[in-house]
Amino acid sequence: MEMQAPDPTDSIPAATVIIGRDGPQGLEILAIERARGMGFAGGAIAFPGGKVDASDWPEDPVFEGFEGLDPDEATAMVTAARECFEESGILLSRGPAVGAETRARLRPLSDRHEIAFGRLLAEIGHTLDAVELRPFARWLPPFGFHTRFDTRFYLAALPPGEEMQADGHEAVHARWAPPAALLAEADAGRISLLFPTRCNIARLAQFDSLAAVLMDQTPPPFVQPEVDGDGWLSIPEGIGYPYRRERLENVRRA
Repeated sequence: MEMQAPDPTDSIPAATVIIGRDGPQGLEILAIERARGMGFAGGAIAFPGGKVDASDWPEDPVFEGFEGLDPDEATAMVTAARECFEESGILLSRGPAVGAETRARLRPLSDRHEIAFGRLLAEIGHTLDAVELRPFARWLPPFGFHTRFDTRFYLAALPPGEEMQADGHEAVHARWAPPAALLAEADAGRISLLFPTRCNIARLAQFDSLAAVLMDQTPPPFVQPEVDGDGWLSIPEGIGYPYRRERLENVRRA
């Protein structure tokens, strides 16, 4: 099908990353619970992510494979990696082992934007390769719906030796879970999911291993939900999503 072109007018650039690994039941993804007092998606289950910051431009030599990328894409990739470290403690970069004390010192500095992510990587002797962040989708709410975050979703494998630890601030809890289990919890009312999060989790639930997800050849779609005259919020068919619509009155608003 012919895809509509993104129109990010009056939107806020953002990025998020889905971290995957293989567990006892197959594919697991990192699910964080956002603090209930957060202005956006408080109390909801989400992936590490946030707004793009001007300092996320990959101009330092610690960034590899970013040459030739669309500037907005390149910056969003850095944002996703930075937010992943701030919220979950996971470094998607490569280099020597980083001790707990160093991580504990750097995470709040990064969160407060007191140190650029490139400088942080240089301090710990790490490099971030763009290949580690696979574009998964780009979501943009329709005009007039609510605060419009132009969000680029990425997929990354949990690097060897890395462990997640919620920051206790934005992410009050974090855990690994099979996508199907998260959907079941949402259906039972035990967790709250925003519409894009639920759609992406349902898309991931189609795969039984991390390798299967990474081998999927579906082009990363641009997704802009629409509200029809019958009160449904829906996304197009044929772009890889088995879960495509919700009654508008049931949609969790940010």
